[in-house]
Amino acid sequence: MKRKTSIYDIAKCLDVSPTTVSHVINNKGKVSWETRQKVLKAIEELGFVPDTTARSLSTGKSHLIGLFLPLDNAAIAFTQNPFYVEFLTGLELGISEYDYDIVIGCQKNTDNFGEWAYSRGLDGVIMLGRYPEKTYQSMQKLNIPIVLIDVYEEYPEKCYNIRIDDLKGMYDATKYLIKNGHKKIGFVGAPNRNRIDYNRYLGYKKAMEEAALPIEEDYLFDEFSTFDNGLRAGEKLIEQQNVTAVACCADIIAIGIIRKYNERNLKIPDALSIIGFDDIQDSKFIYPSLTTIRQDIRMKGELAAKTLMNHFKKEGSNEPIITLDLKLIERESVKNINS
Repeated sequence: MKRKTSIYDIAKCLDVSPTTVSHVINNKGKVSWETRQKVLKAIEELGFVPDTTARSLSTGKSHLIGLFLPLDNAAIAFTQNPFYVEFLTGLELGISEYDYDIVIGCQKNTDNFGEWAYSRGLDGVIMLGRYPEKTYQSMQKLNIPIVLIDVYEEYPEKCYNIRIDDLKGMYDATKYLIKNGHKKIGFVGAPNRNRIDYNRYLGYKKAMEEAALPIEEDYLFDEFSTFDNGLRAGEKLIEQQNVTAVACCADIIAIGIIRKYNERNLKIPDALSIIGFDDIQDSKFIYPSLTTIRQDIRMKGELAAKTLMNHFKKEGSNEPIITLDLKLIERESVKNINS
């Protein structure tokens, strides 16, 4: 087996010090342009690959960022809700110009979060979802920067937080349905089990109350944000036929509902008007295309990465809480029934 090329081999080949080679590789120190070009050429010709373990020992940095999800299975999450894929794409774009890699963790039981992060030597962590207070306490003991995504609890004071105004987003969505003449409007989400969905329910409730419209118990469809749950909600909506429109907590639920109506040869938006939330890529591909509230998911991932990079470099100032803008995207899934 061929021995791996080291910085000492390159240094010997060029008759320079190993420190000079190290400075070129890590873009540090003062090295002349001519010497730098010779080192870079030798690296390419000799097929040198940096030893990340050795670099970690010498710099005290692993150059690893953790993405942690409070779920049983990351594979299922990524296949059932494209939100995670788009966020990860943004995160990857955000670190692409830096020498960092991403480690994904996925555990329903967050009690051993600290052990997970410590054992991997992570330089920083990005966390999606809601966590109990003791999880945040274990975070702070790690003494590494933490970026939270869509968290509303008040106790993680020392963490960065990137989020949107979920209440206002669903308020705007429901107001749009009301503007189009709808009075019997349903809500699909899991407000009793998910803080984000709860805030979106509050936006729905606020818009309905302002318009003096009733919220009947059978207008509420308790479902988590997956395609399969959207199919199930669609089945219930077809059976009940008690609303003319629904506001969905996620596009993926709305897409499941549209699919179920298409299977039954019921035309959207004639049979039911639907508005989603997120504006994932599939929203514009499904027929009819989905009217939705757009949050820039990819930008959220990029911003999370940038926040960590700024913290590492101590460049610029990171706001502790960043709230991103939302936008109503009008497509084909809402019918105007004003007479």
